[in-house]
Amino acid sequence: MNSATLATAKETAFYPETIFIDKSIVDHPLTLRALLQFPDTPVKYNTNVEEAIQTIQKNSSDVFGAGKRNLILTRFKGPFLKKCPGISPGMVCCNYYVVNLFKNCIYDCSYCFLQDFLENNPLLVAYVNIEDLLEELDHTFSAHPDRKFRVGTGELADSLALDEVIPYSQQLIPFFNQRENAVLELKTKSNCVKNLLNQDSTQNVIVSWSLNPQVIIEQEEKGTPNLEQRLEAARLCANKGYKIGIHFDPIIIYPDWERAYHDMVKRIFEVLSPQQIEWISLGSFRFRKSLKKIINERHKNTRLFTGEHIASKDGKRRYLRPLRNEAYKNLRQLLKSISSDLDVYVCMETKEIWEGVTGKMPRSDEKLDKFFDL
Repeated sequence: MNSATLATAKETAFYPETIFIDKSIVDHPLTLRALLQFPDTPVKYNTNVEEAIQTIQKNSSDVFGAGKRNLILTRFKGPFLKKCPGISPGMVCCNYYVVNLFKNCIYDCSYCFLQDFLENNPLLVAYVNIEDLLEELDHTFSAHPDRKFRVGTGELADSLALDEVIPYSQQLIPFFNQRENAVLELKTKSNCVKNLLNQDSTQNVIVSWSLNPQVIIEQEEKGTPNLEQRLEAARLCANKGYKIGIHFDPIIIYPDWERAYHDMVKRIFEVLSPQQIEWISLGSFRFRKSLKKIINERHKNTRLFTGEHIASKDGKRRYLRPLRNEAYKNLRQLLKSISSDLDVYVCMETKEIWEGVTGKMPRSDEKLDKFFDL
């Protein structure tokens, strides 16, 4: 790799305050590798996690923020592969599958649902028993050879932010590249792509970036690489041969949002060609009622609530339907004007929104139908 590549792919600036290790994985190779990364960090073996959480609760007014700085290495004991939580009342789901190897995230985005979801267990957890995951996936994919699986690792954590610490990608990518009926999506806001650039094959892997205008990144996505750093990482991966995914999610509607998002789209296609992009998803800011109080307490200057929100069929608050409809149509039309071949879909939305934005349901669109195959 040249110096420009190394500069973009450098290790993330993450230094845990304490590392907790489950006795069952003390000698696991990924445990030992993680410990080598942090020789000066205190390590506690066989520590009761509940006690660790209680200590954080006593010593910090921001329990969720403090939890991100304490890493637990343990074993996941249940099935890894799950259907996307987008399957909820009234929502159209793209038949996505999720795998959670991390729980919690080193970044601190104001809109993150984990602030509410992990309120009682905010520690940063890494499940190192990836061999059990690969065995499970092999069994599932082999049992359903006629089904196409689209699997992502970015539901409860960023897929790549800690890939230099615990390099899951080094085992996941070769595994998926040997499958004929499965595709892996690594969804990230990071620029930690060094391990990806060292892979021999890229054929069944999509590397996706969650993008927002720089003004939103600065105000609402604390600790993340900026827009230019993410795009440079995407360029490096595209040049390596990976297909690139783009997620405008959450779209945040605020005064002058249209200009900011249009400028961002222009910049994306100065760096990437439409042919390098596998899909672009559109999703608006949404939240459960209990999250609003947490956001306002932890992120004093947020602009997330400048617009009006109402409850949707799945219980989450969203922008008024005409506002969402207009934002999606605006961005979809812009993207399609750049290339009619771009696959643009709407994430976690109602059939009314789908019809309002595209004039049809995804099942009646041959290009989008592949995302909704069972």
